[in-house]
Amino acid sequence: MLLFTGNQVSIIYLVGNVDDVTKMIVQQNTVDVSKYVRDEKLCKYFYDVREWYDPDTVIERAMEVVGLTADKLPYKDPEHFATWCKTGSYQLHC
Repeated sequence: MLLFTGNQVSIIYLVGNVDDVTKMIVQQNTVDVSKYVRDEKLCKYFYDVREWYDPDTVIERAMEVVGLTADKLPYKDPEHFATWCKTGSYQLHC
């Protein structure tokens, strides 16, 4: 989940080793994304679902689990975490 302020972005994400979910944790950090923008390494994910939460709700959902480890959550990787925040489902819709 991204919150932009100029080149600074507050990111809430699931990070760690997918082989040991007890070491994966939801964190929030602020980073400078100017390098990623310049190198065109930022992308937008389009969800293939008909219903999703509004941006404020997505941020609330992500912030509610900051500090929790993946073994306490229904998703086990970053993409599933983002999908859960946006749609309420941790399963990808391909």
